[in-house]
Amino acid sequence: MCGIAGCKGTYSEHIIQKAADSIKHRGPDATAMYTHNDVTLIHHRLSIIDLSDKGAQPYHFEHLSMTYNGEVYNFEKIREELEQLGYTFSSRTDTEVIIKAFHQWGIDAVNKFIGMFSLALYNKQDNSITLLRDRFGVKPLYYTLDNGLAFGSELRAVLPFVSNKEIEPDSVFEYFRFGYISEDRTVFKSIKRLLPGHYLRFEKNNITQVCYWDAKVITTEPSEPLTDNEWKKKLHELLIDAFSIRMISDVPVGVFLSGGIDSSLVTAILQKHYGTVNTLTIGFNSERYNEAPYASKIAKHLGTNHTELTLELNEALHTLEKFYDIFDEPYADSSGIPTTIVSKLAAEKGIKVVLAANGGDELFAGYRHYQTTLNYYKKFNSIPDTIRRMLYKGTKTTYNTGLLKKIFSKNLEHRISVINELLKINKLGKFYNSFLANQGELELNALLKYRGRDTQDTILATDDMTGLMVYDLKHYLPDDLLIKMDRATMYNSIEGREPFLDHRVVKTACQMPLDLKFRNNESKWILKEILSEYVPKEMFMRPKMGFSIPIFSWFSQSMDVLFEKYLTPSNIERTGLFNTSEVLNEYQKYLWNKQHNKEYNIEKMWRILSFMMWWDRWVENN
Repeated sequence: MCGIAGCKGTYSEHIIQKAADSIKHRGPDATAMYTHNDVTLIHHRLSIIDLSDKGAQPYHFEHLSMTYNGEVYNFEKIREELEQLGYTFSSRTDTEVIIKAFHQWGIDAVNKFIGMFSLALYNKQDNSITLLRDRFGVKPLYYTLDNGLAFGSELRAVLPFVSNKEIEPDSVFEYFRFGYISEDRTVFKSIKRLLPGHYLRFEKNNITQVCYWDAKVITTEPSEPLTDNEWKKKLHELLIDAFSIRMISDVPVGVFLSGGIDSSLVTAILQKHYGTVNTLTIGFNSERYNEAPYASKIAKHLGTNHTELTLELNEALHTLEKFYDIFDEPYADSSGIPTTIVSKLAAEKGIKVVLAANGGDELFAGYRHYQTTLNYYKKFNSIPDTIRRMLYKGTKTTYNTGLLKKIFSKNLEHRISVINELLKINKLGKFYNSFLANQGELELNALLKYRGRDTQDTILATDDMTGLMVYDLKHYLPDDLLIKMDRATMYNSIEGREPFLDHRVVKTACQMPLDLKFRNNESKWILKEILSEYVPKEMFMRPKMGFSIPIFSWFSQSMDVLFEKYLTPSNIERTGLFNTSEVLNEYQKYLWNKQHNKEYNIEKMWRILSFMMWWDRWVENN
């Protein structure tokens, strides 16, 4: 696990060094830079496999040079194949295997990799650079074509290369709808993200992008005609292999255990098929959010080496104050705070690699809102078109009168905006997109000075719950959950791994009959059947809680000072993005609700505050 950056073009040494320094936290064990002609490759190493200098990067073999971030877990099998073809090896690293795999098979080598990775491969023969990202976007990769090509593991590593730092209105619009920015966009027009499952080739100032893996395509392929028990056996065997292979390491490994289905299954399988594992849990004083007692019971039953920390307000506040040292782009998932703190806990315990359980919900129908969306979609579609058009015009007129702004109770302004938007939609993908949005289009058109638009790809693989899951696999998972995991772990100089996101597991899950995931109104049916072989059902059969902080109660206690600091009229105006009166109206609504012990618009206020904190750190004072 590492931090990578680099460029091809005419850039000053100062700019290159600034980019390199910005991501040192990702790899504190070693730093190196390689320059050839107009190409520079940068690498910060976090030593995980083969801790010797033989694993140092950038790595070179004949006409190829590479800087690489991630792990290819099946590298030993690939090495054996290469040895049969005449290649020799001087290290035990996957890095050496990867570069020689590209030497032998070209870009098709990626189809052999099981793992997470982002890398830059420089070919001296044709003076080209290829950027490559893993199938699900576990490892990030940003780039710009401003004055050449520059790239890096985080946005901050690319920013020094950019002369035009104009804000992208569509990204701001999308951030306020969902709390994150999706697909290939970033908050800056001139910086992009390489999409998961894609590679980019830069040669003679021309770029070519290719998709080499797509969950949508996998989902539409025919599945095997298996019985329930056969599917269960197949999935179980795959999970054992996928989880166990991610324990490969020369440093201590741990598991983030929440006590939910997914993390409990990861822990249970590894405890039985690999050996005693280290588990880490973070708890809260608020019973509504606290899963620690459930995790403790699971850990005790399985016999893991368990560590638990209760998150206190002062530590959460300290982490919030440095939120945008951890995250370098607008990001409003408040669970980034406890994820950062549990990552810090792992580092303090000497654990350098942690396994999480992201992907289980998206692959096995774990979110309650899948069924809720389908129910509402059916209800809205049952309304005759004539009545829908009348209701659409009526709700829009009601909203535009501005009268709702004066009614603070029940958050009516937001609800009318959402209903108005859903009334005009007749496609499930777009309906789901709007149903999940924290703010409707009418609200954002009032909040923002510039008219952005939602540009997410809402075409589903299938028009059912499976399509919704694949949608999340391509949007919410990489652009929210995996960004959170990457930044929180790497900020603390530890490596995060995602065992559910083994492409063999994902392919099997995508092709599995929906009835095995959602049966008798019960989500994750097949995972629960497998988990029950390790843990009694009464220990894990409970309502899903999710992983978040008690943000309203904490704000009510002491975090209001942040609103007072950032939401002044002069600060808001300085961005040039907001209609100040709308922001201040939301603040007054928040204060009114707080006085009445209600939290109707707290999520909206958090997103405004979070954006202002980002602006202060990365625009105003960068």
